[in-house]
Amino acid sequence: MPAFDAGTVAEPLDFTFEPFVKGCHGTIREPSDKQIGKFLSEIKALVAKVDKEVPGGVTGDDPQALIQASENLDPEAVVSLMSSMARVYTDLCSGSPSAEQILGLPIRRRQGFYNWLQSEVMSPEAGPGAGRAQVMTLPRAAAG
Repeated sequence: MPAFDAGTVAEPLDFTFEPFVKGCHGTIREPSDKQIGKFLSEIKALVAKVDKEVPGGVTGDDPQALIQASENLDPEAVVSLMSSMARVYTDLCSGSPSAEQILGLPIRRRQGFYNWLQSEVMSPEAGPGAGRAQVMTLPRAAAG
């Protein structure tokens, strides 16, 4: 009977910010349910805050919607939003990477990190090949 091995169901959350942030690499500790709940609440709060400041509001309730809406904010509000988002993500990552390290990434790379982390953490499905089980091809039954 096959066994379940939690250590092989999903890949570790390994990251590197090299060459943009020197010496910044590691493995993010799996977030707890409490951390995920806090993350979702804080992203929604940021969306609501920006929604009030942007003419026409924010379309969507995810980090990409915030990035797109930030184009219509004054520069000081954008800096504040970027700092807040980095803090929300570093909390999800248990402090590693730090908000300062996240902010050290160029914006396109930072958005890529946000997309990657959110999809890895929020996706309940294991990735292809998860579990590293060997697939065996069985012979076909003879027709007739």
